[in-house]
Amino acid sequence: MKYIKYIILVLVILIIITIVVILNVMHSDEYIYTDDIEEEGLPIDLIQKVAVLENRNNYYVVKKIIENYYSDLSNFNMKKEDLLGEGQSTSYLKNISDDALKSEIEAYKEKVYNYLDSEYKEKNGITISNIQDKIGKYDNVQVIIDNIYYLDSNENVRVYFVYGETVQKETLRKEQFRIMLTVDSQNSAFEIYPSGYGYNVELGKELKIDKKEIKNVVYNSYKFSIIEDETFAKELFSDYKSRLMYDAETAYERLDDEYKAKKVQNVEEYKTYVKNNYYRFINANVVKYQIDYMDDYIQVICIDDKENNYIFKVQDVANYTIIPDTYTIDIPEFVANYEKSSTEEKVGLDINKFMLALNDKDYKYLYSILADSFKENNFKTYEEFENYAKTNFFEENTFGYLEFGNEGGTYYTYKVKISDATQKNDKTIEKTFIVLLGEGTDFKISFNVK
Repeated sequence: MKYIKYIILVLVILIIITIVVILNVMHSDEYIYTDDIEEEGLPIDLIQKVAVLENRNNYYVVKKIIENYYSDLSNFNMKKEDLLGEGQSTSYLKNISDDALKSEIEAYKEKVYNYLDSEYKEKNGITISNIQDKIGKYDNVQVIIDNIYYLDSNENVRVYFVYGETVQKETLRKEQFRIMLTVDSQNSAFEIYPSGYGYNVELGKELKIDKKEIKNVVYNSYKFSIIEDETFAKELFSDYKSRLMYDAETAYERLDDEYKAKKVQNVEEYKTYVKNNYYRFINANVVKYQIDYMDDYIQVICIDDKENNYIFKVQDVANYTIIPDTYTIDIPEFVANYEKSSTEEKVGLDINKFMLALNDKDYKYLYSILADSFKENNFKTYEEFENYAKTNFFEENTFGYLEFGNEGGTYYTYKVKISDATQKNDKTIEKTFIVLLGEGTDFKISFNVK
């Protein structure tokens, strides 16, 4: 009996020691939040990242608040034309008085004033009349969010730290921002601390911010909504598209490392690529998508109306890397599909890569896959090939397979019919591609130049 009591006493002591060690680890400075931890029950006052699955709905609440904030700031500079109703011509401008315009602007100033954190307003002496001078002037800006961290001040109040930039759409003038956004989920209300909040924000560190209940004064209210997979995919694409249009440098930073190494030498070369494909990007819309859940990230494939693929690897909702095409590097899904394809299908997939790169105006890639003897006989320099490609194909090409053949060994032919995808030209082009299949997914290609 004494022996059993001794065993029980030892077990109790071991359990107590284990609990103490766990608590010490949880509260140490080395505790780092990862996406696979359940959101419920996380420590208060711990700076965390916005995980994809648990928090994407909250992310879009934050994103919408920040976008509306800068949109309303831009309205401080509104003109009479901005007050015209739908379908009204500029002849109605004479009916809009200066007082009406001033009243509208004052309404926006009052609105933004009510967005602002009370401590920020007091500290900076902000009133409705001086708000524009204190905060700065904004006009027609695009908001780009680069990072978001958060901590829970209490069970109802969450504090977000939002990092990003605004880009003036006409001049492309950039301005960095660091915003502290406090959200009260119980009252569906928020407050914005635009800059200078003075907190040292570092992932995984404890930070005490004593934020209380936020009163809802109508202007500072928000609506929570569930973000479905389709919206999630389209928002990702929209973010990448905004970067391409207004700040290609941040789009370059989001490129997958392997893709970046093979596609472009530096950011200036990438900017040239974006410029060459600008109208394709701005007119692109997601028509199909696919979401796959990997071990440590989510893969989102967006397909636009021209059948271009954009592959996102999402670590958290404000951070992702992207592979913007399916020919520069082979993703695992392509390799798996290629390996189980017939010879004819493999040749077709290789020709499809050629056509995708052609529409991308990626002549460097095209030149790299040409057979050496073909280059020697027809295009001794890259410049010769680039000039040929620009003058002998359409601006946008669509094609169909006509006839498959075997030239012997690993050489295969496929005759294709190429048409103008824009339908501006009724002319069609017939090309016979000769494809040499190599190891794995490697191949070389040539075609009739006449």
